[in-house]
Amino acid sequence: MMRRVVAAALAASLVYAGALARRPAQAFEPPLIRVGVAVEQPAVRIDADAPIAAADVIRGSSALLEAGSWEFEPTPSGMSVSGTALGPVVRLTVAKGFLSAKGQPYRGAIELRRTAAVRLTAINELSIEQYLYGVIKGEIDPRWPPEAVKAQAVAARTLAFENLISAHAKYPAEGYVLRATTDSQVYLGVAGEDPAAIAAVDATRGIVATFRSRPIFAAYHSNSGGHTEDSENVWGTPHPYLRGVPDPYALDEPGTQWTARLSLSTIEADVRRLGVYTTGLMAIEPGRVTPWGRAVTVRLLEEGGRTQEIGANQFRLAVGPGLIRSTMFTITRDGADITFAGRGSGHGVGLDQWGARAMAVQGFTFEQILSYYYTGIAFERRF
Repeated sequence: MMRRVVAAALAASLVYAGALARRPAQAFEPPLIRVGVAVEQPAVRIDADAPIAAADVIRGSSALLEAGSWEFEPTPSGMSVSGTALGPVVRLTVAKGFLSAKGQPYRGAIELRRTAAVRLTAINELSIEQYLYGVIKGEIDPRWPPEAVKAQAVAARTLAFENLISAHAKYPAEGYVLRATTDSQVYLGVAGEDPAAIAAVDATRGIVATFRSRPIFAAYHSNSGGHTEDSENVWGTPHPYLRGVPDPYALDEPGTQWTARLSLSTIEADVRRLGVYTTGLMAIEPGRVTPWGRAVTVRLLEEGGRTQEIGANQFRLAVGPGLIRSTMFTITRDGADITFAGRGSGHGVGLDQWGARAMAVQGFTFEQILSYYYTGIAFERRF
């Protein structure tokens, strides 16, 4: 029955998938994007095989550093390198090759910023398409079927582009749009590039998923455990294109089932980082649960009968997403320990990466895959 429901929903979604073919390509250059690749560091080592042009952005001066390794350190008024004082913002470029920050090579420019905490943040500025070259391998295996890799490329591009134009982006005050970690999406720079990943990015150049002509918040996760989730059940914000859908595709993929055993004392220490303080944690149980079995909240039961309820996804991230791999779980107590038995991996909203792989194996295109996991979307080539 579920597969028939899936097939019907997918057939309806294909109304949107063909729109791109009828839309003329636009000859815009890809926008630049700024990525925080080393945030709040006590020092940043920059390496290059060619001379480095260093522009002191605030003071308006510039210098040429020899090829090699340079250690930048923060100072009260800016930063210094090899005893030379610089202002709080320095932009570094090379005429050929790549710049490396903390041992990782990157395309484009690197900007160093002295932060309010008197530390340094390294920001990589480059074309959004070149940025995607270094994202795919950090999120999925580029050796997956090409249509799955293309689906990941479009989702990653859409997520980045939506952050780039959003008035609600998280990091503009810090001088960048995205972080190179799971705070945004994993970006590995040149070291993460792969021919198959580059091919998928190039094949989908400029394509973003939209809803009512606006780029969507293209959330994605590893494995839904059998059903994706409505966005408001995870983050509190409803998005009409982030609706839960039945997802049988990933059920036979690796890592669908998992268990984790943790002591109550360990959990008590973990939730303290959320600002949740318990006295004598006695038990944990699911609070509100979605129709598909994913916890929206969890209840912490203390000695004396006191109960606190917190967001299940917050709880998962505090305890450790590598341990509590999703919020689709059951809970049992054994003495001073709690066992979580769950399905899936990640928050469960939007594109299921393992599901995309399974759909691609079955012959679905990247448009069909994305149109299934994101409800009512269209595709537009923005550059």
